[in-house]
Amino acid sequence: MIEVVHVYIQKKLKNGYSWRVVIRNNKHPTVCETFQRRQEAVDWEHSVKQQIKLGKYKFGRPSQNNLFSDLVDSYIRDGVLDHHKSCKDTRRHLEYFKTQLGCYALAYINVELILKERKKLLETPTERGCSRTTATVNRYLSSLSGLLRYAYQTLRWIEENPCTNLPKLKESPKKRRILEGCEELALLEACKKSKHPYLYCITLIGITTGARKGEILSLTWDTISLEKRLAHIKDSKNGRPRRIALVDSVIQELRKLQMERDPSKPLVFASKTPFGKLDIKKAWQKALKEAGINGFVFHGLRHHFTVFGGEIGATGVQLRSQLGHPTSAMTDHYSSHIGAEATRFIGEAIETKLKISGGPVEQ
Repeated sequence: MIEVVHVYIQKKLKNGYSWRVVIRNNKHPTVCETFQRRQEAVDWEHSVKQQIKLGKYKFGRPSQNNLFSDLVDSYIRDGVLDHHKSCKDTRRHLEYFKTQLGCYALAYINVELILKERKKLLETPTERGCSRTTATVNRYLSSLSGLLRYAYQTLRWIEENPCTNLPKLKESPKKRRILEGCEELALLEACKKSKHPYLYCITLIGITTGARKGEILSLTWDTISLEKRLAHIKDSKNGRPRRIALVDSVIQELRKLQMERDPSKPLVFASKTPFGKLDIKKAWQKALKEAGINGFVFHGLRHHFTVFGGEIGATGVQLRSQLGHPTSAMTDHYSSHIGAEATRFIGEAIETKLKISGGPVEQ
């Protein structure tokens, strides 16, 4: 018995719609195809149904003759990238592979070919003349694996994903420093003097909550409770919403912004357009220069918060809750800057228990 799921709208595009047909047969693999015109979809449905009834339809992976470029186009057209957090990067990766592999039939996309492309990525400089790190190349291969997994699991265009057992390249650990000495106050003072109206408040939230820059810039007034001193982050990097505690100095700054806000703009840190996102890159770099701070990025505030929290005795559970980390391993990575001075008390407690006295230490 052949069951046909009738032609339906799959995804609204800028220039119209895409139309998808799914034909299920309990004795054969599911057959599906997507078209830009409804009539093409209807014609294809009738043709395939007729071939199946006559026993002439070949279920033996005819789509392996499809080109790699066809797969990329289908992947984008079917709206798969709409669910990606970093869809811009993924699209850029796939466009690169499309230029390199676009003319290949899917049957020829194998491990050997992918390894050659990976080597080329490592050895070939970018358009700006920079070399790619192993971490960057791993991101490219991750995007490619997602594409081929879609071809295997959803479209059934290939018999397996050749990237499945491909080992990742070893990545160098990221070196991200924290603020030292009086750099905290110097940075906040520079941000306060900045001509950017929101830089001081944004930086203050970052340094006192450990929230990501994107999370802070996405805050809307309906997600903040000034009375309870809480902010609700709806859309985090890992997809898990959470609440973060706000300190009094942040609440004070937010009250000032609330009094001057434009009711038509929902974002706390609103741009000139009602729904546009703010860009603080230039103002941030200028503040760092004014404060005499080198080699520091905004994400370093997240590390700084974690390290300071660990040094004053915050538990792993407390830090994970505030940072939104799903595992302790991620928090441990952020707290790797905690110095030996913060753990001296452990040895001193053991020394006291054993009643060992070494006398005063000469300076």
